[in-house]
Amino acid sequence: MNIPQRRRTVLLAAALVLVLVAAGAVYWQVTRSGDAGDTDTRAGGPVSEPRRIMLAGDSMTQGANGDRTWRYHLWNHLSSVVEGLDFVGPYSEPATPDMILPVPTTEDVAPPSPDDDPAEDYQEQGGGTEPPRTGAPDPSAAESPGPEGSSDVGAAWPGTDGDPDTAEYLDPDFDQDHNALWGRTLGDAASSIREEVRVHQPDVLCVMLGVNDLLWPVTMDEMEYRLRGYVDAARASNPYLRVVLAETPPIALAESDEAFALRAYAYNILVREVAADMSTERSPVTSLDVAGRESWNASADTYDGTHPNAGGEIKIAAAFADVLAEEYGIGEAYPRPLPAAAGGG
Repeated sequence: MNIPQRRRTVLLAAALVLVLVAAGAVYWQVTRSGDAGDTDTRAGGPVSEPRRIMLAGDSMTQGANGDRTWRYHLWNHLSSVVEGLDFVGPYSEPATPDMILPVPTTEDVAPPSPDDDPAEDYQEQGGGTEPPRTGAPDPSAAESPGPEGSSDVGAAWPGTDGDPDTAEYLDPDFDQDHNALWGRTLGDAASSIREEVRVHQPDVLCVMLGVNDLLWPVTMDEMEYRLRGYVDAARASNPYLRVVLAETPPIALAESDEAFALRAYAYNILVREVAADMSTERSPVTSLDVAGRESWNASADTYDGTHPNAGGEIKIAAAFADVLAEEYGIGEAYPRPLPAAAGGG
């Protein structure tokens, strides 16, 4: 082979290598970042138009027989303005009667034990059949709430607008998927949220947890550990997850139990601090003060001092709708003035 031929061969080989390297770089970039930043969450990338929302919490979010739940109001507000909206989560029902534990309204009534995770007795997309957990008050000792939602034993039961032997929504016309369980603590939820996010693939996680932890003496160091652990675990399955952390709304127990009131006050400060500290450009975390935004009043907005009545449900839905619109561009603010609550739940 003469010199010119050898030079041409070398040049052609070098050109081929450059083409292959460029093609490989393009392929890597596409598989890493997706199409113009609009990669589906399932592919492990960000989404430009988040539509999959997981509502996580305890009894205030799950609801009981006869409730609409605040999830109903949020769905009916968002579904008309968010194309492809999808509520996701492992559960789809209100609490079954055997799950329902009263939250005390006075200091001398023992709260349910926080030691067991209610998810252990509750199958996905269906109710459990286990009796109330250890430490729960005897349901037979509690009286039905009176006309004003009060009880002589300091704890009222839901179901005033539904059949106490069933678990049915007052109005089932909404996407019922959720991730909330009666009696659930933040400690319980932190142990399962990684798998729940992996399986159900939310773009946004809306969380209202903590009050059941606070019913028992717990340090703020421990609550911070649980809260940070919850967010870290959720992000482990979706590093682009958007998170809304709601402070716990005031409940009637705070009026008679100073220690609980102080824990709740300190926890709500902690929620704000942790949200600000953990928020990143890739995975923003926003705190939400439902009570402050909506002038929450435990006596007027709940049926038993804890669980939202019809008006309370609308207030919680409105607060979440507003923060989703303001912080993440999802939907629009809830119409004001808030509509009058009509009939039940």
